[in-house]
Amino acid sequence: MNRIPPSTGGLAAAPAPSSTETRPTFRRRLLVTIGSGLAVALTLLGLLVGGGIYAWLTHNAYAVLEAEIDEILAQVVSEDGETLHPERYNWSEPHHRFTGKFIDPFFVQIFDDEGYILRQSDNVTFFSAGDYPDRLLAYTSQEETLLPRLHTFEVDGAELYYINQPIRSDDGRVLGYAQVARNDPGIGEAMRRTGLLLGGGLVLTLLGLGLLLWWQAGRVLRPLATITQATETIGPERLHQRVPVPDESDQETAQLATTLNAQLEQLEQAFDEMYRFTANAAHELQTPLTVMRGHVDLALRRPREVDDYRDTLSILGDEIDTLTRMVRSLLTLARLDREATHLPREPVDLAHIVRTEAAHFRPEAQSKGLALQAETPPAVPIHGQPDLLREVVHNLLDNAVKYTPEGHIQVTVTERADDVTLTVEDTGLGMSADDMVQATDRFYRSTQVGTLDIPGSGLGLSLVAQIVRRHGGEMTLDSTLDEGTRITLILPVASIRQQTGSS
Repeated sequence: MNRIPPSTGGLAAAPAPSSTETRPTFRRRLLVTIGSGLAVALTLLGLLVGGGIYAWLTHNAYAVLEAEIDEILAQVVSEDGETLHPERYNWSEPHHRFTGKFIDPFFVQIFDDEGYILRQSDNVTFFSAGDYPDRLLAYTSQEETLLPRLHTFEVDGAELYYINQPIRSDDGRVLGYAQVARNDPGIGEAMRRTGLLLGGGLVLTLLGLGLLLWWQAGRVLRPLATITQATETIGPERLHQRVPVPDESDQETAQLATTLNAQLEQLEQAFDEMYRFTANAAHELQTPLTVMRGHVDLALRRPREVDDYRDTLSILGDEIDTLTRMVRSLLTLARLDREATHLPREPVDLAHIVRTEAAHFRPEAQSKGLALQAETPPAVPIHGQPDLLREVVHNLLDNAVKYTPEGHIQVTVTERADDVTLTVEDTGLGMSADDMVQATDRFYRSTQVGTLDIPGSGLGLSLVAQIVRRHGGEMTLDSTLDEGTRITLILPVASIRQQTGSS
């Protein structure tokens, strides 16, 4: 039983987004990656700057107290360095007697070696009785910490920071302790202001860099958008159009547009060649088929003698041979075009191929009164594809015999150090300068050949040129109208010689 799918309520399913729509844009990727990197880098830089400022302020704050401690230590120890005399210190300085902030007061205390207080500055007594500590406070030297901090205590609502240090005799014995305090210099508030300043600067900097990245990405993307829009309008029927190279494009974008235009140029040439090839192939295939159809219709129009049917079959056989040769040539060309990267090769005796093909065409040449001569060394080993090389020699001799009404045909194979030269020279019809330019085009046949009704498909020289090129060789054509043609092929032989030499 067939199942009926459930109703969708008449609503069409939403189209799935294309793969390009789901990809992040270049602008977004740039902002996320570069923006995140810059944010992290600037944040770390801000932390380093803030930490450096804090360390500098703390160091300076302690440096003031350390200078006071050094002055105390220089005065309160006796000349012999054995006893402690606190009264020798100058306790009458204003910053030891008063607490006003304008005089930057110091609160000094001297303790004996057991921690009992011996003497303190007068301004300590200005605090409420018992509020100011009369003992040594815990203290860790700033050299022992990675990031120094102020050691503080609070008295009567005032925040003070301090240091203390032992007073030693010349032999290192502890005579007592000096403890100095001072009003908090406001490092915390200064750091808060610095943090706000650095944070605000960081935000403004990131916003500015983000806008710069956004603008820069747009400047890069605008030429790409122009190229993309122009490319979308180009199809098989508009291959003559080219991609514009915007003036504001960078070197890479301009190179992309130039490369696209070069590819379009190649595609246009390939499509033109394909259209031309299709039209020529259809025309060349239609001609023998039309001849065959005409002879078949003529033979079937009324009963005929056996000889008449035999003549018709002979004509049909010739046309079929023409079609077979044409199709075989087309298949060979198609195979060569398809196997652009690999051509199986093996040792081949070119001299043997030339002698065999010359013997094959010699009866036909003699029937036309032509002298066909082949001069070859006993053996000429090269590295190539035997069937294709045989096709080369066959086509060259076929053209020479076919287009030479009288005279001679000379085939010569010359062996040199790194290559082999195959020359086929005839005294035939020859070609004009315009014909030589197009001689290797597929299906090309000169007007002169067409008027003489000489059979052929115009694929021979095209096939020869393609095979020679695939073997790494060169083909040159030298012809004079009504005097003859000389075709020279140069094929490399180094690879086969290296193989035979190494073996």
